[in-house]
Amino acid sequence: MTKYESIPHANADITMTPPRSDESVQRRHSKMSLRVILIGGGVVSMLLVIAIAVYSSTGSSATTAAATVALGNNYVSSSVPSCTFEECYGSNCNHEVAPFTCLFNNGGPHGGCSPTPWLEGTCTTSCDLTNCSFLDIPEDTKSCDQPCDQTFCTDYADRLCGDDVPYQCTSGSAKFGCSNGKLEWTLRTSSDTCSSCCNTNKSCE
Repeated sequence: MTKYESIPHANADITMTPPRSDESVQRRHSKMSLRVILIGGGVVSMLLVIAIAVYSSTGSSATTAAATVALGNNYVSSSVPSCTFEECYGSNCNHEVAPFTCLFNNGGPHGGCSPTPWLEGTCTTSCDLTNCSFLDIPEDTKSCDQPCDQTFCTDYADRLCGDDVPYQCTSGSAKFGCSNGKLEWTLRTSSDTCSSCCNTNKSCE
């Protein structure tokens, strides 16, 4: 054996791979293209879902806001008359917090207070107290600027009001209450709270 015969043939164990046909390459490209299209379509679908959700949320908020504005406009445009002088001072409602007072409901007195106009069916007649503070007070309006009864001065000498707050309530739940305003116990207070009053500076000296 020559040294050449001891050397294996270099190409004995080599498996030849046939070149890929054009059809195989095209099939692979088609699969890759389809995969890209599917992935792209999924991304687009996701973006559309997100966009629709955002739009729906925004639309709902806009609808709610529009409804609120419409409701507010209905209240503003509703014709609630201003209260008369008697109605203003006959009401116990706080005109700054709940200026809409119900005068009658189904024919009877109501007296309820509301921060917004009364809805139909809850109050028959109502008025707005907002402008009450701008009304002129008639000169003949009952006040406490009158002398106290001498009996009151004597019996309650230790509970009389001071000179700086001489207008004193003499009957009612506010009895012995003092004020520096002559209309406090008459015009601005219900008769249940104070039914009579006087000026201690005019008689109880």
